[in-house]
Amino acid sequence: MIRNTMFLACLLFLSVHVFAQGQSMMLGNGGTGASLTNTGGSSYYDMSLGAGLTIPVNLWGYVKNPGRYVVSSSTTLVQLLSYGGGPNELARITDVKIVRDKKVDSTVKQVVILCNLEQFQSTGDVSQNPMLYPGDTIIVPGNAVSSLQSTLGIVRDVALALQVIATIILITKK
Repeated sequence: MIRNTMFLACLLFLSVHVFAQGQSMMLGNGGTGASLTNTGGSSYYDMSLGAGLTIPVNLWGYVKNPGRYVVSSSTTLVQLLSYGGGPNELARITDVKIVRDKKVDSTVKQVVILCNLEQFQSTGDVSQNPMLYPGDTIIVPGNAVSSLQSTLGIVRDVALALQVIATIILITKK
């Protein structure tokens, strides 16, 4: 009985440790390294370099350094992505979104602008590299591999929990 209890305790310890490792890999910025500045999980960057007029923008998603940036008012999408360390290896740069607040009459509506940065790279089409406005939020989505990784992580965690439950049931029945 003591041997079974020790085995169960070791198995539980290892299971929790593996589960925690899986969770830490899914957090952060895709496992690509730490942010330049990190205070309590949020990042703030001032890229204005003493420029005159500056604007705040948000950079989210599959970039190396997501966070809130203060940039020159003449900053373009590609420049902001460069400030953020560029898209990481799991980014889908064909569907980058800019979420912008637009005032219509007396209400504020959000407008989503889709940009294809592969098209910008191959053709130089400047319409795919717009200027940013105050409060813009840029979202760089993940590709199919990132979705698969997230799904497999969830399946792994559920399977691990089921394995622990099955082991407990088997040990307690003896």
